[in-house]
Amino acid sequence: MQPPSSLAYVDDKRQLIVLDPSGTQRALSGGDDLLWATWGQSAPSDVHSWPTWSPDGQRLAAFRIAKSGDHSRVWATDIDGVHSAEISAMGRRIPIYLQWSTDGSRLAVLSQDDSELVLQVADPLAEASDVELLRGSPLFFTWVSGDRLATFVGEGTPTKPHLAVLSPGGARLDLPGAPGNFCAPVSLPRGVAYVAHVHQQVVVMVSSLDGRRITELEVVDGLVALLASPDGRFLARAISPDGSGSPYHQLELLEVATARAQPITDAPCVAFFWLPSGEGLVVASREGDRAEVSWSWIELDGTSHPLMELIPSRDTRVYLRFFEQYGPSHPIVDPTGSVLALCGTRPGEDEGPSRVYLVPLDGGLPEEIGGGLFATFAPNPSAVEP
Repeated sequence: MQPPSSLAYVDDKRQLIVLDPSGTQRALSGGDDLLWATWGQSAPSDVHSWPTWSPDGQRLAAFRIAKSGDHSRVWATDIDGVHSAEISAMGRRIPIYLQWSTDGSRLAVLSQDDSELVLQVADPLAEASDVELLRGSPLFFTWVSGDRLATFVGEGTPTKPHLAVLSPGGARLDLPGAPGNFCAPVSLPRGVAYVAHVHQQVVVMVSSLDGRRITELEVVDGLVALLASPDGRFLARAISPDGSGSPYHQLELLEVATARAQPITDAPCVAFFWLPSGEGLVVASREGDRAEVSWSWIELDGTSHPLMELIPSRDTRVYLRFFEQYGPSHPIVDPTGSVLALCGTRPGEDEGPSRVYLVPLDGGLPEEIGGGLFATFAPNPSAVEP
């Protein structure tokens, strides 16, 4: 199968591979120092994780970790591998997550330093020094309005849990409410959505970036997951009642402007992702302690279309655990909404290596393209050739 848009994936040796719509696969090379060397070589080599595409689909950034585990950094390259730069050194900190700014001019980098998470901003051209913005745990964020970051910092910080909007010059604005059982803030065209304790209740809120216009959409009870529709008019919302890692239920559509709620399904799920058209959601579900995850896509009226069962790779398990953070920046549905990229092993083959599958959303058979641990699509179909 030829993907509609370029696909970057980390293979089972943690080499970075790009598959373009012509069907051509190529390993990105870092030059003479074997930056993208494989496990099988005798020379010291690096391994890689969490490739992420720039907004224009012409560059990739990824974590590079020394095989010895004593040196981590961020590396950015154009998709032919010719122009590249090491843009952020993290030493022994554990790499967690990368997100490009909406204009592609900066990268937000999340890493772990002992018990703290560290948020810094790096220049993808390596022309400016990194800027450390925050430390704390937990720590979730998203770029908003191009050059600002909405950040949720939890317990373990000098202040109580808060959600703040950070500006490039260092200015910080705390938004109303004390965030509790929720993860990444959600960027909207004119603000940010989040969940906070207000008036002794847990409320889904929408705020302008200056904090002057606040809308309370609904009162909820439990751990809440939120994802904005591609046009920002709606929030997909689900609730895990006990907030202890149990499946989400009550998947609903919330209209941002009116707070009108439309139920989609009450079936349990572990993660969900918008289709690029906004006409439905890809949903991941798991029953009890089963290793298999069942994938389907669901229309907004609740009609479900089963796709595939797969035992997820380790990287995919992390992705599902923090899907609100990773989903918007590391899409696993191609921009045309026709193909889903999944990594794992089929039931009954759990001893085998993880594979990359392209799964047609029209009900066609999945196609294996090779060994791999995580895959993500370029953001637009024009990103096809270097």
